[in-house]
Amino acid sequence: MNIRQAEPQDVQQMVRIIAHYASQGLMLPRSVNSLTNAIQYYVVADDKGEVVGCGGLQQYTDDSAEIYGLATIPEGTPPGTGRAIVEELIRRARNESIQKVFALTLVPGFFSKLGFKNVEHRDLPLKVWKDCVACPKFGNCDEIAMLLDLN
Repeated sequence: MNIRQAEPQDVQQMVRIIAHYASQGLMLPRSVNSLTNAIQYYVVADDKGEVVGCGGLQQYTDDSAEIYGLATIPEGTPPGTGRAIVEELIRRARNESIQKVFALTLVPGFFSKLGFKNVEHRDLPLKVWKDCVACPKFGNCDEIAMLLDLN
């Protein structure tokens, strides 16, 4: 398995992977257009030419970024795929001198194994005011805010 920069030809498979979890209310859907416009922020897990996972890193401030859109195919994903995607995104954050990486997740145990700590949503005010106010779950969010300090 190889973690690489997402490319335009990966978008359809990325949409399918994310849509599987979005249909269950486990993550927000992403359209072809939104993924195409954000392709530079995404990496994919490529297993023998097949995209089996994806994840993005969006910078919010000079020193913080969010890991988002993290998903793997529901069946047959090589063990460690999600971890490998997150580790690549963390490596990219470090290369950009980002000091804090956060995620909003329904799977906090996964992120805690990677060193992330639970924080309150109010500890991420820019995220809340930039994205969360437009979310259908705003005011009734069930996601856990998690933060990794890279210092």
